[in-house]
Amino acid sequence: MKKILLIAGLTLLTLGAKAQVTVEGVNVNDLDIQYVELVGKTKLLSPTKVKVFVDYGQAFSWNQQVIKSADGKTAAFNSMVDALNFMDANGWEYVNNYIISDSSGELTYKYLLKKKAK
Repeated sequence: MKKILLIAGLTLLTLGAKAQVTVEGVNVNDLDIQYVELVGKTKLLSPTKVKVFVDYGQAFSWNQQVIKSADGKTAAFNSMVDALNFMDANGWEYVNNYIISDSSGELTYKYLLKKKAK
């Protein structure tokens, strides 16, 4: 009986957990939007890591963007796939992507994501 109650309790906790992606204190999942764009750029001194920004239509800011997960931890990504997995786990699904190359050869990765149906 105790096992059944424990399993039921854990199931309710899991169902009650709300996915969220917080960008500069704004829970993007709570906004009345359907799409976001992940923008990834290679870090200057670490070509194997990327700096990822979430564009949800907010006003431009020179401040370095901080992305946090539901547990309040700052998210750091090793690759764009790492960022995609993070967003998928937090209620967003992949739609499309493209890469932009500037005149110096620096690449910018852009991934369009859609909010998952509830």
